[in-house]
Amino acid sequence: MRVFMILFIFFLAGCSVPVSDTPVTIEEEQVHTEKAQEEEVEIIKHPTEPAIVEVPYEDQHTGAGWRLTFRDEFDLDQVSSSNWNLLNSGYKDHGRLHHYLPEQVTSDSGVLKLEVSDTPYQSYPYRSGAVTTQGLHEQMYGKFEIRAKFPKGQGLFPAIWLLPTDHSSYPEIDIVEMLGQLPNELWHVAHQKEGSRAFHLNEHVDGSEWHTYTLDWSPNELIFYIDDEITFRTSNVSHTEMYLLMNITVGGTWVGDPDSSTEFPSRMEVDYVRIYQK
Repeated sequence: MRVFMILFIFFLAGCSVPVSDTPVTIEEEQVHTEKAQEEEVEIIKHPTEPAIVEVPYEDQHTGAGWRLTFRDEFDLDQVSSSNWNLLNSGYKDHGRLHHYLPEQVTSDSGVLKLEVSDTPYQSYPYRSGAVTTQGLHEQMYGKFEIRAKFPKGQGLFPAIWLLPTDHSSYPEIDIVEMLGQLPNELWHVAHQKEGSRAFHLNEHVDGSEWHTYTLDWSPNELIFYIDDEITFRTSNVSHTEMYLLMNITVGGTWVGDPDSSTEFPSRMEVDYVRIYQK
Protein backbone atom coordinates (compact mmCIF):
# COMPACT_ATOMS: atom_id res chain seq x y z
CA MET A 1 0.00 0.00 0.00
CA ARG A 2 1.14 3.51 -0.53
CA VAL A 3 3.05 5.31 2.20
CA PHE A 4 0.48 8.07 2.69
CA MET A 5 -2.21 5.45 3.30
CA ILE A 6 -0.08 3.79 6.00
CA LEU A 7 0.51 7.14 7.70
CA PHE A 8 -3.19 7.88 7.54
CA ILE A 9 -4.02 4.59 9.24
CA PHE A 10 -1.70 5.56 12.13
CA PHE A 11 -3.55 8.87 12.39
CA LEU A 12 -6.93 7.17 12.49
CA ALA A 13 -5.82 4.76 15.18
CA GLY A 14 -5.81 7.69 17.59
CA CYS A 15 -9.48 8.48 16.97
CA SER A 16 -12.04 7.32 19.50
CA VAL A 17 -15.27 5.60 18.55
CA PRO A 18 -18.30 5.19 20.83
CA VAL A 19 -19.06 1.71 22.10
CA SER A 20 -22.53 0.28 22.47
CA ASP A 21 -22.83 -1.33 25.91
CA THR A 22 -26.08 -3.16 25.31
CA PRO A 23 -27.14 -4.83 22.07
CA VAL A 24 -30.57 -3.80 20.88
CA THR A 25 -32.81 -6.43 19.36
CA ILE A 26 -35.89 -5.23 17.55
CA GLU A 27 -38.80 -7.24 16.22
CA GLU A 28 -40.30 -5.04 13.55
CA GLU A 29 -40.97 -4.72 9.88
CA GLN A 30 -37.64 -4.41 8.14
CA VAL A 31 -37.33 -0.87 6.85
CA HIS A 32 -33.76 -0.21 5.91
CA THR A 33 -32.40 -3.37 4.28
CA GLU A 34 -34.07 -3.98 0.97
CA LYS A 35 -33.25 -7.40 -0.38
CA ALA A 36 -35.30 -8.94 -3.17
CA GLN A 37 -35.00 -11.28 -6.09
CA GLU A 38 -32.58 -10.17 -8.80
CA GLU A 39 -33.79 -9.57 -12.34
CA GLU A 40 -31.71 -11.32 -14.97
CA VAL A 41 -28.68 -11.64 -12.74
CA GLU A 42 -25.46 -12.35 -14.57
CA ILE A 43 -22.07 -12.91 -12.99
CA ILE A 44 -19.17 -11.69 -15.11
CA LYS A 45 -15.79 -13.38 -15.00
CA HIS A 46 -12.71 -12.15 -16.83
CA PRO A 47 -11.64 -14.42 -19.72
CA THR A 48 -7.99 -13.76 -19.00
CA GLU A 49 -6.11 -12.38 -16.07
CA PRO A 50 -2.46 -11.72 -15.25
CA ALA A 51 -0.89 -13.81 -12.54
CA ILE A 52 -1.45 -12.39 -9.08
CA VAL A 53 1.77 -10.94 -7.72
CA GLU A 54 2.23 -11.62 -4.03
CA VAL A 55 2.88 -8.43 -2.09
CA PRO A 56 5.04 -8.62 1.04
CA TYR A 57 2.60 -8.61 3.92
CA GLU A 58 3.14 -8.97 7.63
CA ASP A 59 0.20 -10.79 9.20
CA GLN A 60 -0.74 -9.02 12.41
CA HIS A 61 -3.27 -11.60 13.59
CA THR A 62 -1.44 -14.94 13.53
CA GLY A 63 -0.16 -14.38 17.04
CA ALA A 64 -3.75 -14.63 18.24
CA GLY A 65 -4.29 -17.90 16.39
CA TRP A 66 -5.82 -16.46 13.22
CA ARG A 67 -5.08 -18.00 9.81
CA LEU A 68 -5.34 -15.82 6.68
CA THR A 69 -7.93 -17.36 4.32
CA PHE A 70 -8.49 -14.54 1.82
CA ARG A 71 -6.61 -11.41 0.86
CA ASP A 72 -6.83 -8.80 -1.87
CA GLU A 73 -4.69 -5.65 -1.76
CA PHE A 74 -5.93 -4.53 -5.22
CA ASP A 75 -2.39 -3.96 -6.46
CA LEU A 76 -3.20 -5.15 -9.99
CA ASP A 77 -4.75 -2.97 -12.69
CA GLN A 78 -7.51 -5.55 -13.13
CA VAL A 79 -10.05 -6.94 -10.67
CA SER A 80 -9.11 -10.52 -9.77
CA SER A 81 -11.60 -13.05 -11.16
CA SER A 82 -10.21 -15.56 -8.66
CA ASN A 83 -11.46 -13.37 -5.83
CA TRP A 84 -14.50 -11.48 -7.11
CA ASN A 85 -17.68 -11.78 -9.13
CA LEU A 86 -18.75 -8.58 -10.90
CA LEU A 87 -22.53 -8.29 -10.93
CA ASN A 88 -24.59 -7.50 -14.00
CA SER A 89 -28.13 -7.16 -12.68
CA GLY A 90 -30.99 -4.73 -12.25
CA TYR A 91 -33.34 -4.10 -9.35
CA LYS A 92 -36.62 -2.18 -9.42
CA ASP A 93 -38.14 -3.32 -6.15
CA HIS A 94 -38.57 -0.87 -3.26
CA GLY A 95 -37.94 2.06 -5.57
CA ARG A 96 -34.34 1.25 -6.43
CA LEU A 97 -33.02 2.97 -9.51
CA HIS A 98 -29.71 1.34 -10.46
CA HIS A 99 -28.38 -1.39 -12.68
CA TYR A 100 -25.11 -3.07 -11.65
CA LEU A 101 -22.61 -3.26 -14.50
CA PRO A 102 -19.12 -4.82 -14.53
CA GLU A 103 -17.55 -1.72 -16.09
CA GLN A 104 -18.50 0.26 -12.99
CA VAL A 105 -15.87 -1.74 -11.06
CA THR A 106 -12.15 -1.04 -11.52
CA SER A 107 -8.85 -1.63 -9.75
CA ASP A 108 -6.32 1.18 -9.94
CA SER A 109 -3.25 2.24 -7.93
CA GLY A 110 -3.92 -0.21 -5.12
CA VAL A 111 -7.61 0.68 -4.73
CA LEU A 112 -10.82 -1.08 -5.77
CA LYS A 113 -13.36 1.44 -7.05
CA LEU A 114 -17.12 0.93 -7.31
CA GLU A 115 -18.54 3.83 -9.30
CA VAL A 116 -22.12 5.08 -9.50
CA SER A 117 -23.07 7.36 -12.40
CA ASP A 118 -26.19 9.10 -13.67
CA THR A 119 -25.77 7.68 -17.17
CA PRO A 120 -28.97 5.73 -17.88
CA TYR A 121 -28.84 2.02 -18.73
CA GLN A 122 -31.91 0.56 -20.43
CA SER A 123 -34.84 1.58 -18.18
CA TYR A 124 -32.59 2.38 -15.20
CA PRO A 125 -31.57 6.02 -14.64
CA TYR A 126 -28.34 5.11 -12.80
CA ARG A 127 -25.43 2.70 -13.13
CA SER A 128 -23.59 1.21 -10.16
CA GLY A 129 -21.01 -1.40 -9.22
CA ALA A 130 -21.10 -4.47 -6.99
CA VAL A 131 -18.70 -7.32 -6.20
CA THR A 132 -19.19 -10.57 -4.28
CA THR A 133 -17.14 -13.60 -3.25
CA GLN A 134 -20.06 -15.99 -3.78
CA GLY A 135 -18.74 -19.36 -4.95
CA LEU A 136 -15.15 -18.10 -4.63
CA HIS A 137 -14.70 -17.58 -0.90
CA GLU A 138 -17.32 -18.52 1.67
CA GLN A 139 -16.85 -19.32 5.34
CA MET A 140 -18.55 -19.59 8.71
CA TYR A 141 -17.01 -17.57 11.55
CA GLY A 142 -13.79 -15.61 11.32
CA LYS A 143 -12.42 -12.08 11.16
CA PHE A 144 -13.33 -9.85 8.22
CA GLU A 145 -11.23 -6.68 7.83
CA ILE A 146 -11.88 -4.07 5.14
CA ARG A 147 -10.38 -0.59 4.75
CA ALA A 148 -12.74 1.62 2.77
CA LYS A 149 -14.29 5.04 2.20
CA PHE A 150 -17.86 5.69 1.08
CA PRO A 151 -19.44 8.24 -1.27
CA LYS A 152 -21.56 11.04 0.18
CA GLY A 153 -24.78 12.14 -1.46
CA GLN A 154 -28.55 12.00 -1.18
CA GLY A 155 -29.88 8.68 -2.49
CA LEU A 156 -26.60 6.71 -2.29
CA PHE A 157 -26.39 3.65 -0.04
CA PRO A 158 -22.94 1.96 0.13
CA ALA A 159 -22.58 -1.23 2.15
CA ILE A 160 -20.20 -4.05 3.09
CA TRP A 161 -22.12 -7.14 4.19
CA LEU A 162 -22.47 -10.93 4.30
CA LEU A 163 -25.19 -13.25 2.94
CA PRO A 164 -25.65 -17.04 3.20
CA THR A 165 -24.43 -19.31 0.43
CA ASP A 166 -27.84 -20.95 -0.15
CA HIS A 167 -29.18 -17.83 -1.95
CA SER A 168 -31.60 -17.00 0.88
CA SER A 169 -31.97 -13.46 2.23
CA TYR A 170 -31.37 -14.40 5.87
CA PRO A 171 -29.38 -14.49 8.01
CA GLU A 172 -27.54 -11.31 7.02
CA ILE A 173 -24.66 -9.45 8.64
CA ASP A 174 -24.09 -5.82 7.68
CA ILE A 175 -20.48 -5.13 8.63
CA VAL A 176 -21.07 -1.46 7.84
CA GLU A 177 -23.54 0.57 5.79
CA MET A 178 -24.19 4.28 5.35
CA LEU A 179 -26.88 6.57 4.01
CA GLY A 180 -25.05 8.92 1.66
CA GLN A 181 -26.86 12.00 2.94
CA LEU A 182 -25.81 11.12 6.52
CA PRO A 183 -22.08 10.32 6.26
CA ASN A 184 -21.62 10.62 10.03
CA GLU A 185 -24.05 7.78 10.68
CA LEU A 186 -22.63 4.29 10.19
CA TRP A 187 -24.71 1.19 10.89
CA HIS A 188 -23.80 -2.32 12.06
CA VAL A 189 -26.71 -4.77 11.74
CA ALA A 190 -27.20 -8.50 12.43
CA HIS A 191 -30.37 -10.01 10.93
CA GLN A 192 -31.51 -13.53 11.77
CA LYS A 193 -34.88 -13.38 10.01
CA GLU A 194 -37.15 -10.79 8.46
CA GLY A 195 -38.19 -8.27 11.07
CA SER A 196 -35.64 -9.46 13.66
CA ARG A 197 -32.39 -7.60 13.98
CA ALA A 198 -29.77 -6.33 16.40
CA PHE A 199 -28.19 -3.07 15.37
CA HIS A 200 -25.99 -0.16 16.40
CA LEU A 201 -25.65 3.36 14.99
CA ASN A 202 -22.28 5.15 15.13
CA GLU A 203 -22.80 8.91 14.98
CA HIS A 204 -19.25 10.22 15.36
CA VAL A 205 -17.42 8.63 12.41
CA ASP A 206 -17.32 10.17 8.93
CA GLY A 207 -17.80 7.29 6.51
CA SER A 208 -16.66 9.43 3.57
CA GLU A 209 -13.12 9.25 4.98
CA TRP A 210 -10.84 6.22 5.16
CA HIS A 211 -11.58 3.79 8.00
CA THR A 212 -10.91 0.13 8.77
CA TYR A 213 -14.04 -1.91 9.43
CA THR A 214 -13.71 -5.28 11.16
CA LEU A 215 -16.13 -8.04 12.09
CA ASP A 216 -15.04 -10.72 14.57
CA TRP A 217 -17.59 -13.52 14.12
CA SER A 218 -17.45 -16.39 16.61
CA PRO A 219 -20.02 -19.10 17.49
CA ASN A 220 -21.17 -17.03 20.47
CA GLU A 221 -20.82 -13.39 19.49
CA LEU A 222 -20.42 -10.79 16.76
CA ILE A 223 -17.97 -7.99 17.59
CA PHE A 224 -17.81 -4.96 15.28
CA TYR A 225 -14.83 -2.58 15.15
CA ILE A 226 -14.01 0.73 13.49
CA ASP A 227 -10.29 1.51 13.38
CA ASP A 228 -9.58 -1.25 15.93
CA GLU A 229 -12.03 0.19 18.48
CA ILE A 230 -15.00 -1.99 19.49
CA THR A 231 -18.23 -0.26 18.49
CA PHE A 232 -20.86 -2.99 18.93
CA ARG A 233 -21.27 -6.50 20.34
CA THR A 234 -24.25 -8.83 19.98
CA SER A 235 -25.09 -12.48 20.58
CA ASN A 236 -27.42 -12.43 17.54
CA VAL A 237 -25.07 -14.83 15.73
CA SER A 238 -25.42 -16.60 12.38
CA HIS A 239 -24.32 -20.24 12.09
CA THR A 240 -23.97 -20.81 8.36
CA GLU A 241 -21.38 -20.22 5.65
CA MET A 242 -21.62 -16.75 4.15
CA TYR A 243 -20.01 -14.71 1.38
CA LEU A 244 -18.92 -11.07 1.20
CA LEU A 245 -20.64 -8.34 -0.83
CA MET A 246 -19.64 -4.72 -1.45
CA ASN A 247 -21.97 -2.44 -3.39
CA ILE A 248 -23.67 0.94 -3.80
CA THR A 249 -27.47 1.05 -3.99
CA VAL A 250 -29.12 4.06 -5.63
CA GLY A 251 -32.57 5.11 -4.45
CA GLY A 252 -35.03 3.12 -2.38
CA THR A 253 -37.62 3.57 0.33
CA TRP A 254 -35.04 4.07 3.10
CA VAL A 255 -32.30 6.13 1.47
CA GLY A 256 -34.59 8.08 -0.89
CA ASP A 257 -33.82 9.23 -4.43
CA PRO A 258 -30.84 11.32 -5.53
CA ASP A 259 -31.47 15.05 -5.94
CA SER A 260 -29.70 18.05 -7.42
CA SER A 261 -27.14 18.02 -4.59
CA THR A 262 -25.95 14.47 -5.38
CA GLU A 263 -22.62 14.47 -7.21
CA PHE A 264 -22.01 12.05 -10.09
CA PRO A 265 -19.91 10.12 -10.64
CA SER A 266 -19.31 9.05 -7.03
CA ARG A 267 -17.19 6.16 -5.82
CA MET A 268 -16.82 3.69 -3.02
CA GLU A 269 -13.11 2.90 -2.63
CA VAL A 270 -11.57 -0.13 -0.95
CA ASP A 271 -7.90 -0.31 0.01
CA TYR A 272 -7.87 -3.98 1.00
CA VAL A 273 -9.92 -6.96 2.13
CA ARG A 274 -8.43 -9.53 4.53
CA ILE A 275 -10.30 -12.49 5.99
CA TYR A 276 -9.08 -14.84 8.73
CA GLN A 277 -10.24 -17.96 10.51
CA LYS A 278 -9.18 -19.88 13.60
